[in-house]
Amino acid sequence: MRQAFLPLENLRTWSHFNDVRLFEASIEPHIIGEDGNEKGGGLQADAEHGPGKPFLAVPLDLVLSRERVEQCAKADQYLKGLIEAAPSLLKTPRTAVLLFLVYQMTINSPDCQGYGLGVGNPFADYVKMLPHDILLPTFYTPEERDLLTGTSLSDALDQKMISLEQEFDSLKTFTEDIPWCQKIWWDDRTGCLTIEDWKLADAMYRSRALELPRGAGVGMVPVVDMANHASDDRYNSRFEVDEETESVLLVARDHRTVKQGDEITIMYGCGGACEMVFSYGFLEEHASSAREMFLGLSIPTDDPLRVAKIRFAQEAPGVRIYVDDSDQVHWESTFVWWACVNQEDGLDFRVERTLDGEMELKALWKDKELHAGALQSILEDDPFRDVFVLRAVVMIQERVEEQGTKLATSEDDFQNALVGDQVRTPVYQTIGRLRALEIELLARAYEMLETKKADLVGSTVVRAYLENGQPPTSESIGISPDDFS
Repeated sequence: MRQAFLPLENLRTWSHFNDVRLFEASIEPHIIGEDGNEKGGGLQADAEHGPGKPFLAVPLDLVLSRERVEQCAKADQYLKGLIEAAPSLLKTPRTAVLLFLVYQMTINSPDCQGYGLGVGNPFADYVKMLPHDILLPTFYTPEERDLLTGTSLSDALDQKMISLEQEFDSLKTFTEDIPWCQKIWWDDRTGCLTIEDWKLADAMYRSRALELPRGAGVGMVPVVDMANHASDDRYNSRFEVDEETESVLLVARDHRTVKQGDEITIMYGCGGACEMVFSYGFLEEHASSAREMFLGLSIPTDDPLRVAKIRFAQEAPGVRIYVDDSDQVHWESTFVWWACVNQEDGLDFRVERTLDGEMELKALWKDKELHAGALQSILEDDPFRDVFVLRAVVMIQERVEEQGTKLATSEDDFQNALVGDQVRTPVYQTIGRLRALEIELLARAYEMLETKKADLVGSTVVRAYLENGQPPTSESIGISPDDFS
């Protein structure tokens, strides 16, 4: 649908009439970055602020959260009808706010005037001032998405697009019997709501939602969300909840002094390069590492326990490769352990009937009941731990090598891509930096896993296993399980 716009300059007036207090700070529609290029709107200090001194205060009533959506519905019968028709969308803060954003966008749209929808609220103009041209990957062209081949963002984006389409289909199923929704949203002739509108609402929320401290939940905080991102050693402010004044405060960071004329910045998150591009559409200027990446793992199709493992474990099917504070590469995965053990090791499954007659899948480790989250700790305490760890390391190393090869072999296509209408320059540059950072992390991860593998092959347990061609027993390696305590 067509969107209604208000210039960002109006946010100053909006703030005044909605009790947003600015303390020697200002909302600037045009902020110039360190590279000399304009980076859009932001916040600026109009005087020096020492550690802990506030820049602004936003009433908690202005936080657009699931709870706020429910409050708005009490005064708006049309919104209340949406919530009652689509209760599953209200279960998470994100989908609750997305439903509200799409509803507000509908009220604001020039295509939907004259239907009498909506009750006046502070968010009507706030939504109009949010950017509608967002360079998040969900808005990449097909040509731009092709340039992601080999990156961890490629698979993540595929899954995200499927999820958005499923949510949009659910929204239609829930609301197509509501008369005004049928006419304004879904009618073949007069309906104007599309998947692009749902994607826009998702992009608005994902790029601006904050997790507030002191149990205040997750939501969009007007004006605070104007603060631009800076890296963990460069950002100069933080937000907090002041229960006494019932407001969200943006204050100067501890041990930092913000000078007059400085931009006020926050850190959006501490995730890796993929997460930054996925959620915010950019990489910080000073990023020197991908920091982390998530690679999907799968259980071999010839594994006789494959279906039972997947159904019982309910773990994210992948491995996280990450760099710690001392610049060392590590991996972590709960799923890989399910892929590494089988019946000959002691894993088994059985189906039991519960007291209410339902069938329940249970896992066993060496004939003792196994809880889903306990497998890793059990294997790490097992006398034959090194065998299982070696299997995990080999599986993850193969996955790292596969990803690195895919990224390397697609590099020529990336370098030869034509930048123009179908591939925008900022997107091309962002993808190029992501590719370089991830190939570097994959290379380091491969070397780390190779070292770990060499260490494990030299262990007594693994040597016995390799010599016998089967899982070792305490007798075959000539030691007692107590020796591994």
